[in-house]
Amino acid sequence: MTASAALITGASRGIGREVARTLVSEGWHVICGVRDAKSAPPGTLAEVVDMGDFESVQALAKRLRARNQRLDALVNNAGVYRGPSRQIWDVNVLGPLMLTRGLEPLLARNARVVMVTSGLGRLSVQPASLVKRLSNPKLSLAQLEVLAKEAPGDYGASKAALTAMARLFAKELRPRGVLVNAISPGWVRTDMGGPSAPRSVEQGAASVLWGVHLPPDGPTGGVFEDGKPIE
Repeated sequence: MTASAALITGASRGIGREVARTLVSEGWHVICGVRDAKSAPPGTLAEVVDMGDFESVQALAKRLRARNQRLDALVNNAGVYRGPSRQIWDVNVLGPLMLTRGLEPLLARNARVVMVTSGLGRLSVQPASLVKRLSNPKLSLAQLEVLAKEAPGDYGASKAALTAMARLFAKELRPRGVLVNAISPGWVRTDMGGPSAPRSVEQGAASVLWGVHLPPDGPTGGVFEDGKPIE
């Protein structure tokens, strides 16, 4: 029996690394999207990618398509918290959009896609202008791409857009049984979250892994933390 396969971006440290480590321990074939091949966790296959560089993202998708790499799970985990707005939106929104779009043909029937979001991305705390655009029932992936290039806001706004992206991909991939959800790991003690965060890396990873392990009748298009809706 062929092992289930997963691609995890931003897997060199923190939550992504723990998700990768756990899946390896469960017998998965794990591909790690990292900027430095040497930083990938033991037992995984490193694929070098810079999620803020679209040529790099497209090159990764092309390599995986060339070898017809089936994917049972895609975890868009890579993210940045500080920096110029355009850089934040490139990594947090455009990168995942382009990667997911590029890998759609490789997603197995009943695959799972997780967009790692944040409680700071709750729609209810975003500016009214952004809420209006992201709540538009006619919002499309093409429109979301245009929005991302405008980069209207900071980290929280970018994560709100990522959550909207999960909803759009969920609708598109539903006929193939693919479940797509935005999942928050909570405020975790990582380089990004800082040492005073209340949750461990293991707790944050467990929240993300819930989305990877959803049963066929699980939810899709939602936003969750620890398996519970947060919006």
